[in-house]
Amino acid sequence: MEPTPLVTIILTAFNQSPFIEQTLESIKNQGYPNLEVFIIDNGSTDNTKQRITGWLEKNSPDFNAFTFFRQETMPYCKSFNQVFLKSKGKFLIDLSGDDVLLPGHISSSVSKLQQSIGAAVCFSDVLMVYSNGKEKTFYKRTPDGHLNQKVKIGDVYSSLVQRNIISSVSLVFDASIFTKVGGYDESLAYEDFDIMVRLARNYQFVFSNHIGVKKRIHSKSFAAGQYQPKKSKMLPSTLKVCQKIKTMNRRPKEDKALIKRVLFEAKHALWSANFESARGFVSLAKALGAKGLKMSLYDSWASMKMDISGLYLLFKKINPR
Repeated sequence: MEPTPLVTIILTAFNQSPFIEQTLESIKNQGYPNLEVFIIDNGSTDNTKQRITGWLEKNSPDFNAFTFFRQETMPYCKSFNQVFLKSKGKFLIDLSGDDVLLPGHISSSVSKLQQSIGAAVCFSDVLMVYSNGKEKTFYKRTPDGHLNQKVKIGDVYSSLVQRNIISSVSLVFDASIFTKVGGYDESLAYEDFDIMVRLARNYQFVFSNHIGVKKRIHSKSFAAGQYQPKKSKMLPSTLKVCQKIKTMNRRPKEDKALIKRVLFEAKHALWSANFESARGFVSLAKALGAKGLKMSLYDSWASMKMDISGLYLLFKKINPR
């Protein structure tokens, strides 16, 4: 067992100039001695590129990285896969230009993976920082920082299908397994839900009990567009992943888990007036055998296209979490 196997970090930035230097500092401050770092500026229109090059100049030769400055924005999954093909690491981290790796994250995650032969992924806790200044961890913790809930590990497929039980920014992948499943699906607008369920279908997930990443939740973050009223770019991809999951399921309980996920997504698609996606979720729920008052309500709502997205925006503003 190598004490410090090569870890690849692929950092993608897009218009994240206020945050990118702190992200780069967080990689440097890991103190992990065997890193391969790729930095992608995915067609930024602000001064993200200048901040990256300036930071690298100041920190050379102690910090080396391969850089890709795209003239035009490339779909995220395609961009990532292209760079991943150039990598050589045993383990892999997908890092956003506005997130921060907390001290010891890489070494703790790698150690856990090395102790868990055959595991595809190690995940950890995440500190979520909101634009209003509030912070909370993804998992419940006591005031003195001790984990205060049970975390599902091992076979997490059904649990992942049903709801978001893992914060994807904490993931450290086994690169060979990531390759085996084909990397990210380039037909999708975003990657994390799909790659997690595809990996969880046949591989184990392990948990390292540390807070590994600081994730910023702000209006310009990609995740903030998940339920953007009337024009979500992400909901069609979520629907496609749910349709894929239906073909991957092997047991009735997995279909039940998928029904819960599909109805959850249908609710948000309806509230946000993304009616085409909503109709797709309702049709999928029907195909899975969903019944009951909620199902009937969503079916009627999707048909009537009743737009109350203004109320949805108001609710999200009042309750940003």
